[in-house]
Amino acid sequence: MKKFELLEPERHDRKSFDCGVPALNLYLQRFANQDQKRGLSRVYVLSEGRHIIGYYTISADSVVTDALPDKEKFGAYAKAPFLLLGRLAVDKRFQSRGYGDALIFHAFKTTAEAAEKVGILGIVVEAKDDRAVSYYEKFGFIRLIVTPNLLVLPFSAMKPLL
Repeated sequence: MKKFELLEPERHDRKSFDCGVPALNLYLQRFANQDQKRGLSRVYVLSEGRHIIGYYTISADSVVTDALPDKEKFGAYAKAPFLLLGRLAVDKRFQSRGYGDALIFHAFKTTAEAAEKVGILGIVVEAKDDRAVSYYEKFGFIRLIVTPNLLVLPFSAMKPLL
């Protein structure tokens, strides 16, 4: 049975994960657990037993309000709180089967749950390339003018997707 859960190195087989991007594989295999233990991020996996189908990381972040589309509504605040979707990857054996979308929607759900408890405005992602930008834009993410590969999805735009 496939399920979303926090990464548990003793239970999840990180070594056999291969998304085709060496940096994302290395992160999961060597650094994800350390980041999670130190409280720097949470690593959610979509797994089936010990096998990891895909994963994403999420952590706290902020965005300079001058870069946001509705910057006038922030008044004197220089930064606005968001969650950062830091990494997202699907094992090559499961790519092009909708698992990336499932991971994104789980991140949206996690963001919505956090927004009920703390003040955050949405989710931010730094896309690695134009192909990734296009992928995130199909979910409603908006490019920021200052940094074109930095995209935000305000919580208000995320609600209809949940």
